[in-house]
Amino acid sequence: MTSLFRQIVKEHKLSAKLSPVFICFPELDDVCTRLVDFIGLNFIVRDEPLVKEMLVDALAGYKAERKAGSGNIAFMRGLFGRSHELYAKRYAAFKGEKYVVWAPFLEPIPLFEARQAPGYLCRMVDEPCPEPITPRSAAFQLAARVLKGPTFRRYFEEYDACSQLAHR
Repeated sequence: MTSLFRQIVKEHKLSAKLSPVFICFPELDDVCTRLVDFIGLNFIVRDEPLVKEMLVDALAGYKAERKAGSGNIAFMRGLFGRSHELYAKRYAAFKGEKYVVWAPFLEPIPLFEARQAPGYLCRMVDEPCPEPITPRSAAFQLAARVLKGPTFRRYFEEYDACSQLAHR
């Protein structure tokens, strides 16, 4: 577990809920770690970090489908179901009148934060990205950036983990 993933799990008391999932499907631990490493902890659409909401959705999906034998697929659907929310608000670094805006999916948010010059403060801006995007496209884009080849192929080609997401 990376420190960001460990931090979100500890702060929101998710360890006991995630452990059974990771025991059954160890590859999902790496998926969650890489997702948190990409989005970070400061991207907030509502009241909680987006990654926390994504993990909670993934757990709800897993819980609903685990007895049917497709808990791992439901977990991935829940995890990537909010990917389009990375376009719902803008994340930017400000210093007085100057600002730099994070462009979705071009780089991980923690790297964007780290490369800002001293004095810049990162925060959310209540303005959607100008580019239109479908939930399905956003899920594929995020998955392509955080999943390793075999895991991407397994969940997004074989299982079609975003089949329930809208094209429009």
